[in-house]
Order: sequence, then C-alpha cells, then structure tokens
Amino acid sequence: MDPHLRLATRDDVDALMGLRILMFEAMGTPPAALESPEWRDAARTWFERRISTEDTRILVVEEGGEVVASGLAEVLATIPAPSMPRGRSGFVSNVATLPHARGRGLARAVMTELVRWLDEETDADRIDLAATTEGAPLYRSLGFDAAAFPTMRRPKPVSVT
Repeated sequence: MDPHLRLATRDDVDALMGLRILMFEAMGTPPAALESPEWRDAARTWFERRISTEDTRILVVEEGGEVVASGLAEVLATIPAPSMPRGRSGFVSNVATLPHARGRGLARAVMTELVRWLDEETDADRIDLAATTEGAPLYRSLGFDAAAFPTMRRPKPVSVT
C-alpha cells in the first residue's frame, strides 16, 4: 500500500509520541530522560490540545494502517525584528520516520508540505528548525541554512529541598 500524507488526528497521538521519542533518541537525549512521565504526559496533552489549531499543522504519513513518519509546524509570535517584521515565525519540529520506512522520501514529503503551509497559508516571516546531522541535508535542499547566531540554552535550575 502506498504511503499517504495527511493531517494528524487525535487517534494519532500515540504514534506521534513514539515518533517524538525516536526524534529525541536521534538527538542524543539520554534514555533515562526519555522515560520521565512528566514530559511524556505534558507532550501528550500538548498534542491533544494542538492537533487541530489554526497556528499548528501536524502531519503524519500512514502506510498500511501504520503511522510511519510525522512532522509539525507552529506559527509563533514574538517581538518584530528586521528578519521578522510581523513578529511571526514558523517553527518546524517532530520530523521523524520509523527506521523501516526511511530512505523513501517520506520526511521530504512532510517537510515540503509544512514549508508550503507556512509560506502560503500563514503570516510567518521565516521558518526555523533544529536539525540533526542526518536531517540537515534534507533541510538544506529545501532552502534552510545555518543561522548566524546559533541557539544557546540554559535549563531552569533544579531546586534542591
């Protein structure tokens, strides 16, 4: 059966969670962190609430009744800047493909549709994403380039009681 790209539904939340975990594994997230019920419960709730909102597009590729790939885009609001005169940016994440379905252009199909949606149907001034080494060639082929100022991160300190 041919793969079918479609909008995600609430019935896809389990598959989206599995693909999100797969994405974090590819990013080198420690296995113990992936087991935390706190983030898992919060992510599941996020998917359930955002699955069909105006500023979020969540796509899946289904093949033979199995969700084998996914990706999502959000339109985020921030203060306007020269590169974002409306203060609206697109952010792509959760792009993942199950190992047995890789190498067939499914992530490209997801990305192409997410970029089209952000470019043609939203007011996003630019599109940002975080790329793994494996994903970077795909993103470059779609016009993405490394930003002049890389993202830096500081986790919230854990309080000790």
